Amino acid sequence: MKKRDILIYIMLAIACLFLVCLSTNYDYDLFARLIVGERFIENGILPFKDFLSYTPTHPWYDHEWGSGVVFYLFLKYLGSVGLILLQAVLMFFTAVFVLKTQKLQKHAYPVSLVFMGIFLALFMRLNSELIRCQLFSFMFFSMFLYFLEKARKKGSNLVWFIPLITIIWNNLHGGIVSGLGLIFLYFIGALIERKPWKKYIAVLAVSTPLLVINPYGLKYLQFLFSAATKHRKYITEWWPFYHRRHVLYYMPMSLYGIFAFVINFIENKKIDITKTLVLAVTLYSGLAHVKLLSITIIAAAALCYNDFCKVFGFMKKLTRKIEKSLYLALPMLALLIPLFSPLVPRADLYKLPLYEIEFLKINRIKGNIVVPFGFGSYTSYKLYPDNLIFMDGRYEEVYDDKEFMVLRNFNLNEPNWDDIIKNYDTDILMPQKTADIYPALVKNKDWELIFEGRLCGIFVKKDKRAFSYYEPEYDIDYYRKTMFKHGDYLNE
Repeated sequence: MKKRDILIYIMLAIACLFLVCLSTNYDYDLFARLIVGERFIENGILPFKDFLSYTPTHPWYDHEWGSGVVFYLFLKYLGSVGLILLQAVLMFFTAVFVLKTQKLQKHAYPVSLVFMGIFLALFMRLNSELIRCQLFSFMFFSMFLYFLEKARKKGSNLVWFIPLITIIWNNLHGGIVSGLGLIFLYFIGALIERKPWKKYIAVLAVSTPLLVINPYGLKYLQFLFSAATKHRKYITEWWPFYHRRHVLYYMPMSLYGIFAFVINFIENKKIDITKTLVLAVTLYSGLAHVKLLSITIIAAAALCYNDFCKVFGFMKKLTRKIEKSLYLALPMLALLIPLFSPLVPRADLYKLPLYEIEFLKINRIKGNIVVPFGFGSYTSYKLYPDNLIFMDGRYEEVYDDKEFMVLRNFNLNEPNWDDIIKNYDTDILMPQKTADIYPALVKNKDWELIFEGRLCGIFVKKDKRAFSYYEPEYDIDYYRKTMFKHGDYLNE
């Protein structure tokens, strides 16, 4: 490896770590993943049925169980900084495979830190919460893209590692379907261009049956298919980018993918069918579901680097100056990383109901609880087994659509909002203060508001209320220290 390449990789690693340290939030579902990981590592148990909820659930096919194990191990041995390092590593290797794919292009331009910096900035904006299971999928997607492109351009045999990686990827995240889809696109492209295609269909034929190598066996494949084709119209990250809630935030990433697709036609006299297929499908996927915009920009950055360089060739001198400054600036940014307190667990009062959950815990208020969809994971992590939740972000893994609609109707104060009480053994209600149901519950004669936190209020049946309650700790440092503690840590 050339010295310049080593230097570039070092710069990329610094940039990844710095960007991750800018994140202040956790993914809502992180805590549910940690619960699964802990039960597997500490007790050798992998759940096949839900144990965190009091609602009717179907068999639990956890397509992210392996991610939970990895997250828990990093947290257990490295603390919260382990989660930061893990995200930085996954981002780094995603960028490395993008860069290596760029080098495969005919007459490839020299690697540009400016270009990779833009890519990483967009990627981080799409994945601003700290550590999500889908980061494994994005890394493996970039890896598959490199293997397939190298097989196409150089006749490499790296594609034969894909079946082995399929087994690993499949047990970390259900995004493996994007990897198999990518292989299929290369097969179709080669077929249309009348180029060697047998290796692609052979790799796909070997890899697909290997999906049964998982803790759930063949039934997992049925779940994977249903999950991949499910219409999640109430889950915002599955909405299209042009939705009024998304359009401004996701505009830069969307334009990046669109621009790459367009210049693919402008800058090339002969259309590369395979490349165009990959760009078209990944672009459509990202525009249709913002959660998939990451694979859009991965494909665009990896396959259209030369095209971008040609279009912006007039900015070569400016780019070189910025490039030189980055070699100086990035090491300086590394020195600033300690200022972002990467060793201190994040505790955001506007992201998670810290006060509210602590209130329930210190007052030993037990029972079945309804919390907002996004807060269920954290609630279980802190309060299980004293409190079971109605549902959380595991959605199609565990719950039926019926329960999701019941929770939605409750939050929106629909005429049948009280189905959540009548048809389910509910003891505690903890809606967000911004929910339509909140003012209605305040006036309700059967329920009493016993605590009003920053994000939510806590209601119990009037005949179940106590005369007095302890106030929760309001010092944010306390929550940083106890963020990843659960069980009976109050007595420690």
